[in-house]
Amino acid sequence: MLASVFTVVSALAASAAALPGAISARETYANWPATNFQEGCSPGGCIATFNISAPADYVKGAPAFNVACHPIYIQQGWIECDAVSELADRSYVESMWTDASERELIKISVSHVWYQGEARYNASGSVEFPASTTAFQVPVSSLTAVL
Repeated sequence: MLASVFTVVSALAASAAALPGAISARETYANWPATNFQEGCSPGGCIATFNISAPADYVKGAPAFNVACHPIYIQQGWIECDAVSELADRSYVESMWTDASERELIKISVSHVWYQGEARYNASGSVEFPASTTAFQVPVSSLTAVL
């Protein structure tokens, strides 16, 4: 029930932000630096690889992470990233590669999920950049909790 309330509140907030005259800028809670981006394609699809990290408390209570991600374009779903250094218990990072707003761009989304007791937190963000880019920042624009 409480999870449904959070979902409705999030949906209403997103709807209000889309109204004419509403503030269009999204709040950025943090920026995650990503490095070593590479992508390659074959007849079966495209895959990317990059490293991304964040320090502890990039938002209050969030554990640090340092992972290597390998999203697959044709799959267009969340894929769990591999830990480069040990992750906090019940913490994980996922990434996804989806269609960008323009054909020449790549769109990467990243989600960090962690638990504090029974509460589940999810910080996420997306970024678009030219394919030749090797380093970028993912702005954390969504922060949700299910208590």
